[in-house]
Amino acid sequence: MRPLGNATLARIGILVVACTAPLAGCTQKPDPVPSACFAEPAALLAALRQAPAAVALADGTRLSRCVSAARTDGDLQSLGLSLGGAADALRVRAGTEPGAALQLGYLAGAVQAGAQCASGGIADQLARRVGQLAALQDGGRPAAAAALRRGQRAGERGG
Repeated sequence: MRPLGNATLARIGILVVACTAPLAGCTQKPDPVPSACFAEPAALLAALRQAPAAVALADGTRLSRCVSAARTDGDLQSLGLSLGGAADALRVRAGTEPGAALQLGYLAGAVQAGAQCASGGIADQLARRVGQLAALQDGGRPAAAAALRRGQRAGERGG
């Protein structure tokens, strides 16, 4: 048996990566960002009422898909307006209302999950910003802090 050459090893490596990439939980589709992702914050807030169950926008798009599909600065800026506006609205109530904290946590978790699947770390800044908005002032009430964490876990899993 002779040793494998560099070219053969390279082909095997490419094959392994190609076969295991779909197993990582992220899909890299070249499709554009669904238009429902750019909805007014009120529409996003309405969808977030489903949390901690899986949240889908009016057309069935998951929030993480909105983020992972972003390919341009324009996409990210528009998503920042929509998602950031929803996060701002929830943050106002999240310190005292566990339901708002849960929804805010879900949003932050879903954005983080989507950013992990975005190409080249393009959505990391958006995830950081939404994550900052999801920090409760002075830690919030214990029930709100627990709801925020529960929402984040749910958003990371199913967002």
